[in-house]
Amino acid sequence: MKILVIRSDEGKLTRSDVVEGDFNTVAKDIVRKALEEWHPSESDLTALRTKFELRYKLPIDPDLYDKLVELNLELMREGNELVVNLPVLTISFDNAWLEDAYLDRRMYVISYYLDEAAKRQLEEYAIEATKEPKKMGGEAQLSLGEEEIKRLEEGLEELEERPKKRRRSRKR
Repeated sequence: MKILVIRSDEGKLTRSDVVEGDFNTVAKDIVRKALEEWHPSESDLTALRTKFELRYKLPIDPDLYDKLVELNLELMREGNELVVNLPVLTISFDNAWLEDAYLDRRMYVISYYLDEAAKRQLEEYAIEATKEPKKMGGEAQLSLGEEEIKRLEEGLEELEERPKKRRRSRKR
């Protein structure tokens, strides 16, 4: 089985290899490698499984379809596209909390190798994941000035003053 092993350091791709082997064995080897580079006093060590959505225009190459079926991947059709949920293991070993943001400085991304298009998307994912801190803390906050709040309140008062229209039921 072909396994894709990607490493990204501070927004740069430093490794992207396709290796032959069992997914679990390759993943454990990479976790051991990350463990050797990890500094427990400075960061967390995490290995997270997730799904990465890939989209292919239909019809797809028969060899790719055979590979998707062989791997028993989750497939869905949306219009003229095939949506593939590819399992991905992300191993972060150099990271930091910066107030309300989380920064992955260095990480590995491991997945099945499907084709060059999927490889490029996963490489981009790894690069973006280590480029900038990610805001934590849920939904974005909306802030309005006093003038904006006043205009909104006036608009609500206008709506409340209008008489409500009655709906008539249609006779059949």
